[in-house]
Amino acid sequence: MTDTARQLLQELMGELEGSGKKYTDPDVCKDHLVDFCPNQLFTNTKVDLGPCDLVHDDRLRKSYQKSDDKGRLGYEEVFYDRVQRLSYDLQRKVRRALDRVTAEADEQLVNPHKEEKEERAIILDERIKQMIPQIEQLGESDNVEEAFAMFSQMERMKGDLDALKERIDSINPMFKNEKRLGVCDVCGALLVPNDASKRLDAHNEGKQHQGYIRIQKALDELKAQGGSVRESRAPGARSRERSVKSRRSRSPYSRRDRHRSYRDGSRRRR
Repeated sequence: MTDTARQLLQELMGELEGSGKKYTDPDVCKDHLVDFCPNQLFTNTKVDLGPCDLVHDDRLRKSYQKSDDKGRLGYEEVFYDRVQRLSYDLQRKVRRALDRVTAEADEQLVNPHKEEKEERAIILDERIKQMIPQIEQLGESDNVEEAFAMFSQMERMKGDLDALKERIDSINPMFKNEKRLGVCDVCGALLVPNDASKRLDAHNEGKQHQGYIRIQKALDELKAQGGSVRESRAPGARSRERSVKSRRSRSPYSRRDRHRSYRDGSRRRR
């Protein structure tokens, strides 16, 4: 089931059952409550984040936005931290794409065997130069047929030399096409400049392009409100931190127990 179909089903079930859910329920998508769920932005694209199995209910979002809990439960911090990481990933993608289309390719890839071709051209040119006085001598000796045969051979060699010079100056077609590519600074996709307007319009209206526009809009709105996004920590750091805190809270060796042990130890030392 696609994300769109799942959301429609959830909305339909909510209407039929009166939606007894609360926005604090664990199976409710908190990103959707704040603004939008990033997983739903890039469905069936090259940057698909995978499905989000949580509930996306617009009524719960309206309820949360109007409540006193807004901004107090940490939902915004998690949401903006996530979209900031997506923005960082996009910036790296754009830099890699720019490096790809602007970097100078290796000479052996751009023009394979160029030195070998140049050497063959030099040898062929020398042979042609050597044939000219030979043809003149044959003509002076009245060896017309032999002179004409050698002249015809020399003309063919000149044609081969011209073709060889063209191959020396030629560039691998793959790299010609690569140099014509551009990079979309919004979503990092490779584009062909001066492409048909319909294709460019289709790209600009596509999910990937529009998804990154929405992410940047969310970050811009946060900055306009005077907010900021803290630097992202290493992946998994927050989850490990929560795990440690959880284990501490569940530990049977509570603060009161530790205090009692310390007190008993003090009495024994006395």
